[in-house]
Amino acid sequence: MKTLKNWTKNFFKADVFHPGDAIHVAAAIHETKFASKALGLKRGQSVLDLCCGTGRHSLQFAKRGYKVFGVDATREYLMEAVKNAKGMKDVRFAVGDMRKRPFNGEFDAAVNMWTSFVYFLKESDDMRTLKGVARALKPGGKFLIDIVDADFLLKHGMRRNWSRMPDGGYLLEDVVYRQKTDPAHTNTWTVLKPGKKPASATFFVRSYNYARMSASLKKAGLKPVKVWGGLNGERYVKGETKRLVMLARKP
Repeated sequence: MKTLKNWTKNFFKADVFHPGDAIHVAAAIHETKFASKALGLKRGQSVLDLCCGTGRHSLQFAKRGYKVFGVDATREYLMEAVKNAKGMKDVRFAVGDMRKRPFNGEFDAAVNMWTSFVYFLKESDDMRTLKGVARALKPGGKFLIDIVDADFLLKHGMRRNWSRMPDGGYLLEDVVYRQKTDPAHTNTWTVLKPGKKPASATFFVRSYNYARMSASLKKAGLKPVKVWGGLNGERYVKGETKRLVMLARKP
């Protein structure tokens, strides 16, 4: 597996990966409804949205009556989030690295949705992030994290695949796996859109299954509470549900 220093600068661009397309924005309504229920949120409570992207979940949380702070490292995405939030007073956004946020007990809940946690090349950065989440939560605060389940990928695999994109373009994914002591994979995206030049970028994903994520949450000072197989509340089945959605609580 080749070194991918600073790969995020090449991948997180609108012409390669755009989290604010119409299909994902529409899905965020139902996903946020589920997350709000899972977190047990009440109107007026505060929510930290780590890696908020274009703010599709942040905006829905704010519409449901919560005070939201969204953080993302990609300025291009946040510009879109701020534009979409115009006129809304209970949502704020900031450019930042989720490993370095200086929070200390400000939030009733935190979310990290759509596989935006597993991208750091060093496993120590994952732990640094989770410890930061624990520090940011009030006592009893809850954290909802959503990733792809490594047990599903191990059983069903994914190598090279063409798929149709919502805007009519095509996406080629080319996956290379790494096992051993720190399982992970790289995925090279090639995006073909009518009237535009092909765009290509490679990203890194560390592999987490239920056991590994549970251990990491506990090490960070968070207690795993519940697990689902998707952001609509699907039942989690090891190796069969692609997504791993976990709820943890700060003691």
